[in-house]
Amino acid sequence: MRKLLVGLTVVLVLVLAADRIGAYAAGTVIGGKLRSSAGLQRVPSVHITGFPFLSQAIDGRYDRIDVEADGIDRGGGRISKATTSLYGVQVPLSAALRQSVTSVPVERLSARAVVAFVDLASRGGDRSLTIAPAGDRLRVTGRITVLGKTLSAATTSTVRLTGRTLIITGKTVSVEGQQISGAIGDAIAGALDLRVPIGRLPYDLSLTGVHVEPSGVVVTAASGPTVLATR
Repeated sequence: MRKLLVGLTVVLVLVLAADRIGAYAAGTVIGGKLRSSAGLQRVPSVHITGFPFLSQAIDGRYDRIDVEADGIDRGGGRISKATTSLYGVQVPLSAALRQSVTSVPVERLSARAVVAFVDLASRGGDRSLTIAPAGDRLRVTGRITVLGKTLSAATTSTVRLTGRTLIITGKTVSVEGQQISGAIGDAIAGALDLRVPIGRLPYDLSLTGVHVEPSGVVVTAASGPTVLATR
C-alpha cells in the first residue's frame, strides 16, 4: 500500500510538473506573438492562469492570460508598466504546435497602465517639476516666475482623463510655503498645470478611467471582442 501511495505521489508530481512546464512554454510562445501584435520593444511577461493548463491547451481556449510589459512609449507619456488581462483567448493546439498562429481571437480585455510620477514631471519643461501622490490627488511642486523673480510654488491638483489626455489641474496653491487664494492663486496654480497625452495603448484598448496610486497615475482601459493579428 505504501509503495502504491508513493507511486501515485510521483505520478501526480510529474503531471503537475508537466502542466506547469507546458504553461511556461506556451506563455513564452504567446509572449512573442503578442509582442509582434502590439509592436512592443521587448517580449512581455505572460502568465496563463487556471489549472490544469493542459486541458485548456487541448480545448484551444484559455480562460485568462495576464500580460505584463514595461517601458512602453507610444508617442505620449511613457508608461512604466502595463498589465493586460485577456479573457477567452482562442489558440488551437494544432496551430500552436506548428507555430502557425496568425491571429488570436479574444473575448475581452482589461488593462491598467502606470505612468510614473517622474515621467509626468519630465513633461514640465523648464519648470523643474516634482510630482507626488496626495491621497486621491497630486502634489505638484515647481519653479515659477513672478515679476521677474523665480519662486517655488506647490499645488494640490486633480487628475482627470479627457479623450486620450491626462489633465492635471491645480486646486490649491502655496508660494514659498504661503497659501495663496483668489485670482492670483488661480493664475499661479495654472502655471503648474499639465496636459499629458497618452499614446495608443497595445491591443487597441480604449481608455476608461484614471486614479492616483502610490506608484504613479494609473490609467485603466478595456476592449470587447477583438482579434489580435500576429506578424
